Amino acid sequence: MNLAQRLREHIFNHYIKDNEPEGFNDDYNLIDEGILDSLAVMNLITWLEKHYSIEFDEGDIVLENFSSVNALLDFVQHKRAVS
Repeated sequence: MNLAQRLREHIFNHYIKDNEPEGFNDDYNLIDEGILDSLAVMNLITWLEKHYSIEFDEGDIVLENFSSVNALLDFVQHKRAVS
């Protein structure tokens, strides 16, 4: 399973569960649509740090990095490339 699939699966299993919104895809806005709130973002940060050996800096915790599966994918790939 690749990174995009793992991110998608984690978000679906932990934050969406049985209530898949209409039109859900990798560009679906997770923040604006209420899938991720501040607690969910903090839990997601912990999961990402643990599973992908990346560290979040204070400046990394911005809504744009968590707005969609694709945004998360881009962010994690960037963090992994620079570490």
